[in-house]
Amino acid sequence: MRRVLRSLLVVLLALIGVAGAHSLTFSQVDVHLNADATRLTVTLPRAALTHDPAALPAGTTDASLQATPLPQPVTQALTRLVTARLHVRAAPGDLPLTVTAARAAGENVTVTLTAPAATGTVTVQTDLFPDDTLHKTFLNLYRAQTLAGQYALDHDQTTATLEGPRQSTAQVVLTFIREGVHHIFIGPDHILFVLALVLLGGRTRTQVKIVTAFTAAHSVTLALATLNAVQLPDRLVESVIALSIVVVGLHDLRVLRRTSPRVAPTRDPRAALAFAFGLIHGFGFASVLREQTLPADAATWSLAAFNVGVEVGQLCILLVAAAALHLLRRAGPHITRTSLRVTATAITATGGVWFLQRLLT
Repeated sequence: MRRVLRSLLVVLLALIGVAGAHSLTFSQVDVHLNADATRLTVTLPRAALTHDPAALPAGTTDASLQATPLPQPVTQALTRLVTARLHVRAAPGDLPLTVTAARAAGENVTVTLTAPAATGTVTVQTDLFPDDTLHKTFLNLYRAQTLAGQYALDHDQTTATLEGPRQSTAQVVLTFIREGVHHIFIGPDHILFVLALVLLGGRTRTQVKIVTAFTAAHSVTLALATLNAVQLPDRLVESVIALSIVVVGLHDLRVLRRTSPRVAPTRDPRAALAFAFGLIHGFGFASVLREQTLPADAATWSLAAFNVGVEVGQLCILLVAAAALHLLRRAGPHITRTSLRVTATAITATGGVWFLQRLLT
């Protein structure tokens, strides 16, 4: 049991480092395959550009990326970056890309390009920020203004190929289910919140109520935020998500001070906490889909599939947590109580560190 406990602490410390490094960033590439020409729009987040020393000229500041027009050296650097790290292939080979404009756009910089018309099978290869292994690029391919393919590219999967006239609904669903699962697994704050909710165990009915409350809440705000019906500042969302870990962790510690580490069914606030904070976690989940700017004809399927992926990832976490808690309880009440207290303390402290980091930076 001590070995299990030490391993858990190591994982928690690693999660602090992952969440404290810098926020996840997302690029977007829209490729319009028209009969007369190929037109591309590349959206690059300023946060990713400023973290890539090779992307911009020395001395470039965040303010430089918000200027209108952009300074000439910055425009030239963006041109080199995009044309070197983005390739579109169609018969008989790579299409020559020409940058026609670069401008500031809120938290992003957009680069517009043109290329000769592409026919037949089209392959897009890109790794816009190769030094950032968590960076993702959302690729939308259009034929005659109709969405034909939608892909999520990253450091390991850099290529997408469009062969048919339109990507099937099944392909869209599978793509976004995978993205939902992936987003849960790279989101240590969501993982710790779920662990804090189920750490004390309880009756099956209670556990179902907790999970259902969290799922219902984050599903609502995920849809609202993705469809731009409701928006909250990212800094506020991320700070409250960290605070949610602290609140639930403190509740766990308070219960664990009792003689029996069980929650009274009539006074268990975890379902209410799961629903209240789940509303905020939904805004956090939506950051991926909001960055992608879902096309109208694919928004419903993409949103539903992403939410299913989130639930699949969450279920995996719950199953692992349940197995670990079962093993702890077999070791005896003293070891169980000590392990739960240490784990709850580590979760609460981790959430506190993240809260201060996000609130003050």
